[in-house]
Amino acid sequence: MKEKPSTKRRVCVIGCLGKMGQVTCRGLLSGPDFELAAAVDIAHPGEDLGEISHLGHIGLPIADNLQSILAQEQLDFAIDFTTPHTVVNNVALCLQAKVPVLVGTTGWTEEDLEKIRLLSNKMETAVLVVPNFAIGAVLMMEFARKAAKYMPHAEIIEMHNPLKLDKPSGTAKRTRELMLKAMGKTDDDDSEHLIPIHSVRLPGLVAHQEVIFGELGQSLKIRHDSFQRESFVPGILLGLKQLSQSKGLKIGLEL
Repeated sequence: MKEKPSTKRRVCVIGCLGKMGQVTCRGLLSGPDFELAAAVDIAHPGEDLGEISHLGHIGLPIADNLQSILAQEQLDFAIDFTTPHTVVNNVALCLQAKVPVLVGTTGWTEEDLEKIRLLSNKMETAVLVVPNFAIGAVLMMEFARKAAKYMPHAEIIEMHNPLKLDKPSGTAKRTRELMLKAMGKTDDDDSEHLIPIHSVRLPGLVAHQEVIFGELGQSLKIRHDSFQRESFVPGILLGLKQLSQSKGLKIGLEL
């Protein structure tokens, strides 16, 4: 009796051995909708991903050449959790292979985004860049956007572990962008003065952000804390589902 072909969507995780890459791989392996079909990292090429990640042998060797994987495997999606220095090239390779990309890497410049936007449109392949996959963080940004319309005096404090490469965080910059838009302002309107961002990098932190609003006789604080990186997995799975219905370049999850 022939086995039924798998209906799971095939996913490649780029940066599979990073902290977020490993969390993503575990989430894909334990979920019913997606298959971890390929894993890419510059470390430990050829070794079994499960053994390196302390999951036991899973029969999936780590590849160190993304272009070869894109050519060899039939992939439905790719997920990038790498570095600001490599993400643009990785996304470009995926788009050229017509593989939609979900991006959790932050530290993008406006020039980077414009380059990928043009390539995404040209290849008719979607890219979804998500500054923060925690559902609570997405809600925090939405609440801050609504509050900024009525309480424009605000500052943002973002707190992460010292290994986070970009400063300020992508979440903080996206929060400010949404707040400025609600205020009828843009990033060109002296945004750092209008809504300052304070960055903290200390051991023991994971991902935390507080938006503080002040008005005469009152204040409002909106805060989100991720204590474990597993908090990002539901948002990653949601991002993959939204990516399948997207066109072009989009920023952030929709709730």
